[in-house]
Amino acid sequence: MVHLHPLKCKNCGAYCFIEFLGVSFRDPEDKKGFGLKIPFFICKECDSRESIIPERKFETFKNDTLPIVNEGEFFDIPLKVLFPKLDSEKRFKEYDQLDFQYDSMDYYLIPGLYREEDDGYLTPVFFDKDLLLYYNGHPDYSVKFTSFSSCNIYYKGEPLFSWGFGINRNGLLFKWLGDLDEDFSGDDMRSHLRRFQASNVTSDHDVLSKFYLSQNPFTVEDAFQDSDNESCLFNLINKFNSQVSEKFGVELTKVDISQLAEYYKPPIMEEREQVFAAFLSLNKYLIENLQEQSLRELLLKVGLTDDDLKKDGRKLGSMKLFQLFIEKVLSKVDADKKVAPFFVLNDLRQLHGHLSGNSFEDRYNSCKKRLGLENTASDIQVFEALVKSLIQLYEDLTGEKNE
Repeated sequence: MVHLHPLKCKNCGAYCFIEFLGVSFRDPEDKKGFGLKIPFFICKECDSRESIIPERKFETFKNDTLPIVNEGEFFDIPLKVLFPKLDSEKRFKEYDQLDFQYDSMDYYLIPGLYREEDDGYLTPVFFDKDLLLYYNGHPDYSVKFTSFSSCNIYYKGEPLFSWGFGINRNGLLFKWLGDLDEDFSGDDMRSHLRRFQASNVTSDHDVLSKFYLSQNPFTVEDAFQDSDNESCLFNLINKFNSQVSEKFGVELTKVDISQLAEYYKPPIMEEREQVFAAFLSLNKYLIENLQEQSLRELLLKVGLTDDDLKKDGRKLGSMKLFQLFIEKVLSKVDADKKVAPFFVLNDLRQLHGHLSGNSFEDRYNSCKKRLGLENTASDIQVFEALVKSLIQLYEDLTGEKNE
């Protein structure tokens, strides 16, 4: 029997959001009543909604309460009257020294967080993602994303925080209250605590991320989350380069991609300069790093001539050579389609120096279209779509999915 994750929509299988909606309870003649803000699972894919709290509990409360409401009265009742634990102002006093704002209702409502023996430990605390800009720009610190929805901060190559952080669907950073208490327990972390306090924001009740799924698994698949970002891409490129080296005795790249990845800075915010700087870096690592001479030698060995490796009297560049390598040496079909993300990446790299040019939007929209995106797609969405298409390319080339 397959168990559906509690956050998944029962109709379409998409992951739901948690939202509080006002619901009115009135008598049959509409002469008196009261309102409650009730937590719902909201599916934004199929517009379905389901009360997190069983409806029978509200029906019982209605039947008990309406008789004592005076005729003509309509008023709101706090949810905590019906469920004392569901009080957004409740504090877990064990963690008061952190001075973070959070919504204790998250701990009781979000599936998998409640632990009777560790009251409040897994309460999510949310931060503005721009907090990471300081650490990513400091020479002693770095930010590494293990996926598009999980990351950690490093100090001189060592993790600064246990377990790292999640990144939810609204782009907010979050971490469990109990873990934060342990991370900030030392005197040497006081300056970091102040920085996090300044970036602490109100809960939006969303923790869906690979970070959340892996730490609160409902299935085996939840527990073992594959990376989906540049970490996955670099890992696959390493595998592919090793396969080529073992089979053909040549190095496909000038510099080991794992060495380059240590200096790579991912885009953190929805900010164009950051995103296009990352395109520039990826182009250097993936395209400019290719050994053109190695590719030529391998292509000549399978019967191509020097003329085959030229166009209009000029030598083919690394992307075209790589495409021919995939087709002629690796015997892969649709090599032009497989390598298409390389050409999109190169076009995005060229746009880096023309962000304010007159033709920018037309050329950018062309890149979006080739990635299967609408013109309205944001810069971060373009970045993520490109990385995923590059991952697909190297999964095809290696013949295996990244673990």
